[in-house]
Amino acid sequence: MLGCSPEKPLKGAPSTGTSPAVTLPSPVLPQRASRDKDLLGERQNKDPLSSSPRSLVPLAAGIRKVSSGEVALTFLLFDDRQYNMVVADKDQGLATEWQTAEAAAAGHGAVAAINGGFFTPEGKPLGLVIEDGRRIGTWNSQSSLTSGVLSVEKAPRLLRRQHWRSFSPTRHLLQAGPFLIENNAVVRDLSNRERRPRSFLVWNGRHRWAFGVAEGATLAGLSAALASQPLPEINITTALNLDGGRSSDMWVSPRITGGPISTRRIWNTPVRNYLLLLPSQP
Repeated sequence: MLGCSPEKPLKGAPSTGTSPAVTLPSPVLPQRASRDKDLLGERQNKDPLSSSPRSLVPLAAGIRKVSSGEVALTFLLFDDRQYNMVVADKDQGLATEWQTAEAAAAGHGAVAAINGGFFTPEGKPLGLVIEDGRRIGTWNSQSSLTSGVLSVEKAPRLLRRQHWRSFSPTRHLLQAGPFLIENNAVVRDLSNRERRPRSFLVWNGRHRWAFGVAEGATLAGLSAALASQPLPEINITTALNLDGGRSSDMWVSPRITGGPISTRRIWNTPVRNYLLLLPSQP
């Protein structure tokens, strides 16, 4: 068994009459929508979590709980211009260091943490991990559970593993998978068996991100739930599955709007690594 989610696999001008000639105001031309909104399809929203209807202004971090179909979802929304994502790996083994997402966050001064990638029964990463430039584990080009990459260089991005280059100046990296959403659409051929807790990442292709947890869903069901675009603040263009089941664990600090929150259950087990969220400006 690998980690805890072994599935193998988406007003008009005034009338002149006979009055003396007057200078008419220039016609008001319709304004184009902002470039970001055109590209991203981000919707106007007056929710306090949204700093602005345009992504030119960073999104304020906050918790959002929604349901899509039969899937209950908890999101931590954030903007990568205000927060940094980093990897925290337990290279001494699963039983060492931080046993929970909350402990991992506290140990690094982070405002949030979520469990990371899959691992072998021996506790080794199932794929490559890079923590602050240090490589851990080995590149996995075979498993669907490592088909995606979170790569943090100058900015974070999600991409297919074949598009990542080993010479890239990568500070943090995590192999995980499978993809749940690509190009705003569901990913086909995902498993529709085994409803279980799921952890995942979502991205709008620019600066807006979310850590996410589903209380219980199949991979196919979660893909469909995310494709319904349940978040007014983020148009989900890409979503990547993380380890789930008894590994699924997200914690958010009271410093974040809507926090504190923990999705950990009493039957959770230790994991190999976490993704942490740290303020760019402490």
